[in-house]
Amino acid sequence: MKKILIITIIAFAGNLVDAQDNSEKDIKNVRFGLIVTPSIDWYKPDGKIMTGNGIVPKIGGGLSIEFRLAKVASLLTGIEINTNGGKIKYANEGIQNNNSNTVSYWYSKTDDVIADYNSRPGDIAGYTSFDQTHYKYQLNEREFKATYVTIPIGIKLKTKEIGMMTYFGQVGLDNSFRWKAKATDKVIELPTTAATGGASSTKSNVNITKEMNIYVGSLHLGAGCEINLSGSTSVELGLHYNLGFTSVTKSDSETLEKQTNGPNFTNGGIDYTQSKMPQTIKSNGIVLTVGILF
Repeated sequence: MKKILIITIIAFAGNLVDAQDNSEKDIKNVRFGLIVTPSIDWYKPDGKIMTGNGIVPKIGGGLSIEFRLAKVASLLTGIEINTNGGKIKYANEGIQNNNSNTVSYWYSKTDDVIADYNSRPGDIAGYTSFDQTHYKYQLNEREFKATYVTIPIGIKLKTKEIGMMTYFGQVGLDNSFRWKAKATDKVIELPTTAATGGASSTKSNVNITKEMNIYVGSLHLGAGCEINLSGSTSVELGLHYNLGFTSVTKSDSETLEKQTNGPNFTNGGIDYTQSKMPQTIKSNGIVLTVGILF
């Protein structure tokens, strides 16, 4: 009788261990997911010449990959195609005024292309066309529309399953590599003779790829939940805050010109300086993540 009891206990213990092993096997070491990431973005510039000018809705998406590190922790990565943007307003004070700053560029009406700063005429104050196609425009407002390939790296911490739901928090780094960039500009054409400003206009789909840095880094913080559908398949809902810590633009513009007039500019003296426009602009955003994990 004792032998039968011992054998029964051993068999029960073996079945319990097998059940635990199978439970562990149900939790996959690698999970893949497809995600969509609508967002609201805004730009935060440094300096007094540029100011933020509102939010821009964007969208992205791609492949998410999770590598299980422990029961409640995973390494998060993947690859995404994301759009990013923001609005900037330039504090122009009048190109013919004393003690003023003006941001402008030379634009080809024939090719619809902004000229490189180094190809513009030499030290010319004001508003003279340097050939029959290029004209100077004062830049008042710009809406950036950039596309990036992003590789996130982060840590995802999850609770145990509560009913059909698992809650998580995550922190990490988004590594974004610039693909292309366009802008919509509100400008004023600078006349060749008149002392007043020229006609206002809007230039769309302006290619500003050369203005943007190749790499942009941002910190992401977020939380959300997974709703189990069947087995290891779940729907993911998350809300994240992205804080940019590198500039989306190059420190000195490849195309924008900054003209600073001195106190005696209107007296006819050579009292002004021209240089590449200095610019540091960081991107922030609130991102909603909707996806399905397998």
